[in-house]
Amino acid sequence: TPVESFPIAVGRAGHETPTGRFQVEEMIEHPDYQQVDPQDRWRVLELIPPGPANPLGERWIGFAHGDGWTVGIHGTPHPELLGRAVSGGCIRMRNADVIRVYGRVRLGTTVVVHP
Repeated sequence: TPVESFPIAVGRAGHETPTGRFQVEEMIEHPDYQQVDPQDRWRVLELIPPGPANPLGERWIGFAHGDGWTVGIHGTPHPELLGRAVSGGCIRMRNADVIRVYGRVRLGTTVVVHP
């Protein structure tokens, strides 16, 4: 039984959130967001600083990465989209909820994503 449960958004079709067992690899308070070129994942189109317009919200908890991509749990400036498959693969949460989770995990904490 879960200790706590939160509304989330997950990856949309074609950008599904990876499932399996992972570990927290990165934790950032008030993260910057890098908008990358979908044709060239190494090319940053725009850097959005922390604040109300930042798509990552108040916290970033990275748990999976590959060649030119990273997936994590983060906040959102658009909580009205929670409960849907709308992200680029990440798990979005309300800012207050991700701050709560951030305070309970550390580098190396196991993350299990069920299909």
